Amino acid sequence: MIKALNKASFGKLAWLSPLVMLLGVYGGTTNVLPLPWIWLVLCGSLALYLQFGNTDVRTASLQKMPKDAWKIIVIAILGSFFFTYLSLFVGNWLGFTAVANANASNAGPVLERIIHLSKLSFSLIGEELITASVAFPAYVFLKSRMDASKAWIYASIISALLFGMIHVNIYHWNLWQCLVATGLTRLPFNWAWKKTDSLQGGIWAHIIYDLIVLIPPMFFF
Repeated sequence: MIKALNKASFGKLAWLSPLVMLLGVYGGTTNVLPLPWIWLVLCGSLALYLQFGNTDVRTASLQKMPKDAWKIIVIAILGSFFFTYLSLFVGNWLGFTAVANANASNAGPVLERIIHLSKLSFSLIGEELITASVAFPAYVFLKSRMDASKAWIYASIISALLFGMIHVNIYHWNLWQCLVATGLTRLPFNWAWKKTDSLQGGIWAHIIYDLIVLIPPMFFF
């Protein structure tokens, strides 16, 4: 994936990708458009296509992970939990009250909750694609101006912050929770992309993380 990005150049229609990404975020977070759970996946995929066209980036970004990838995924999940709860603790100390995740509702029949959780898990794939459609072009742009390792760090931070802003509706515009407790604490997922050389590393880490967070309050408490 990184090798493909190092050789990548922007496609002629890359300038359209921000509009597509905005459509994906709008459709996926506002419940105004039909099938909100599908918009992030569709628009994230399309944005990457517009950015890099028929290059190896799209193929390499979803290529098969190495056999020991599960170790990296576990580390990413644990890292995200650690930084999330650390940031919430610091935020509480600074006076930022945490807001409950609106998706963690235990109302309604069990089957409806299962369907909701399935749709949410699918939308998380889209969140990773949308985040990648920010991180990848940022990296390609920055690597020509600085060391590649620094370019990846900056691109990851930029994409993580924008990822956090996707959640402003869920967390009622609590910016600490969006930008820090949700945004920056997803950096282990970006790390999983790089270590597994595939977006699948971050996708699986993200889905498993959210299932661990959401299943108890949705079905047991």
